[in-house]
Amino acid sequence: MTNNDTIDLENNNVESNSTPSMTADVETSSAPTNTHESQYDENLKKKRKLTSPAWEHFKKMKVGGVMKAICDHCHKHLGVESKNGTRHLLDHIDVCPMIKQKDTRQMLLKANSSSDGKCASLDTYHFNPEVSRYELGRMIVLHEYPLSIVEHEGFRRYSNSLQPLFKVPSRNTIRNDIFKMFEAKKHKLQRVLESNSSRVAITTDMWTASNQKRGYMAITDHFIDNYWVLRDRIMR
Repeated sequence: MTNNDTIDLENNNVESNSTPSMTADVETSSAPTNTHESQYDENLKKKRKLTSPAWEHFKKMKVGGVMKAICDHCHKHLGVESKNGTRHLLDHIDVCPMIKQKDTRQMLLKANSSSDGKCASLDTYHFNPEVSRYELGRMIVLHEYPLSIVEHEGFRRYSNSLQPLFKVPSRNTIRNDIFKMFEAKKHKLQRVLESNSSRVAITTDMWTASNQKRGYMAITDHFIDNYWVLRDRIMR
């Protein structure tokens, strides 16, 4: 065997020995990267705070490898994915059989103002979502707000800041509520006119809306009630 053959064999041994060491270095260097990423994700999850009032009645636990929200009162398991939000948790609080209604709705203080505008006394009251829905529909009619106001993000955030338990209705729901208010007012006016013993004067008023270029006509009745007070009501 010549000297050149010996050199070639040594070079082949060096190359074959160096290849596994490079592969091992690559594999070992990738492991810390994955570890750091998992630790970073866990740190992010730990930093997230549970700010919703629903978490006063729920706690997070892993059930079968899946994170669930468990009710502190009836121990029901609900989904806790971030995309679901906490609205379903708040809805469960309203219907949970183990929570009394007076405990579910936060007891607040209501200030009763005197004639001079100053706070005269403080009373407690319970939140009633039906009253809030009625007042919302009345506000839309009174100020001629568009029905789409209930879908505005700013309005929803404002309502949630005042009372998180109040579920802002959709546009179709508030429209149905307004029609129900109209029917109730119409039947009430019919009963008033039927019980009235005086004559009724009817007037009309016509105008054109500047923003819609459409004509409107209102029919108003005027009468004196049984207490000799002049009244007027819009009939249509």
